Amino acid sequence: MKGKKVIKKGQQVRFKPELSDPGDDNIVFLAVDDESKGRVTVVALLGLVINPTQVVSVSMVAEAADYEGASK
Repeated sequence: MKGKKVIKKGQQVRFKPELSDPGDDNIVFLAVDDESKGRVTVVALLGLVINPTQVVSVSMVAEAADYEGASK
């Protein structure tokens, strides 16, 4: 039985396919803090002065390597 992966500060994450918008696969999302109480703050690295940040349920995201097969 696999243990649940905990999202940590600085980790690259992706929104699950059923919850992502077109183009999200081209955006780098980074965890701003450690997962806490089932939530994590993520920032979209868009190169703006102030990048969009949001608090999301950990059920909405997963470690980016889970989708890339850890090949990138």
